[in-house]
Amino acid sequence: MEYLTTYGWAILIIAIIFAALFYTHFSTVSVRAAPGACQVIRPFGDYSTQIIAQEGICKDALPEFVSSFVSSYASGGVSKGSGNGNGSFSYPSYISIPSLPLLSSSTPGVTPGFTISAWVYWYGPTSAHCQGIFGNNPSPSSGIELYAYGQNNGACGTLWINGSYVKWPNANNSFAPNRWQFVVATYNQANGNATVFVNGSVFTTSTLFPVVPFVSSNSSVIGAVAWPNGDIYPTNGIIADVQVYNTPLSQNDINTLYKEGIGGDPINLYNLAGWWPLNGNANDYSGNNNNGQSYNLTFYSAYTTP
Repeated sequence: MEYLTTYGWAILIIAIIFAALFYTHFSTVSVRAAPGACQVIRPFGDYSTQIIAQEGICKDALPEFVSSFVSSYASGGVSKGSGNGNGSFSYPSYISIPSLPLLSSSTPGVTPGFTISAWVYWYGPTSAHCQGIFGNNPSPSSGIELYAYGQNNGACGTLWINGSYVKWPNANNSFAPNRWQFVVATYNQANGNATVFVNGSVFTTSTLFPVVPFVSSNSSVIGAVAWPNGDIYPTNGIIADVQVYNTPLSQNDINTLYKEGIGGDPINLYNLAGWWPLNGNANDYSGNNNNGQSYNLTFYSAYTTP
């Protein structure tokens, strides 16, 4: 009997080890997080910093869906199709965000500025127009624009802030096409330093002078930029896991987010202004209720993983 008991325990232990190895090997391939699987809870209301927590499956699992944008230029900002001046119609894909009132921070001890991060799979240029990843542009002289493609003449710098922009570091005026890349833009309002990172490394940087305080509570756009005249310049590709903070994250924080992957969770909940996983919807899971309205957007699960 003692032999059988010992033998039975040995079989059970071996089975547990095998199951653990099986799960570890295959979970990254088959197990994906459903829409809304993880979200930030703010029991004291939007933008509160008391007792913030994450709820749900928040273990950097691959998302079930990603968002596919179509780069079709639109003039005049008509969301469901507009004339582009040559007799044809355009149907751009983008997400409209009502407001982000914490893009400018006045919290004591917090460096004013912002961080925008997103996983981007850019297909390449489709026309002579720019292609935006994120935009907040209430007027010609103030706002944010982050581009994936900046035209052949570089008219759209990779990062545009308050009328000044950070130039592209290459003659292509674009990120590398047909691959997943983790794109992060930061701006330090204290010293004017604006930097774009790709996969955790500096892609391009510049010190904007004079330093103009960035203040905005206006609408924003994901997957495109919207110019003051109403023109919309969407990205030709896939975007996932968009995060916006009201302070410039450190290099270590950016590296940590990059290592988390396309299903990564926010790293700094206190300064998190918005979080759009784009996993099947345009909802904001930062606890700040900045849910977006999507136009001509497609969510699909058959995507190439990074």
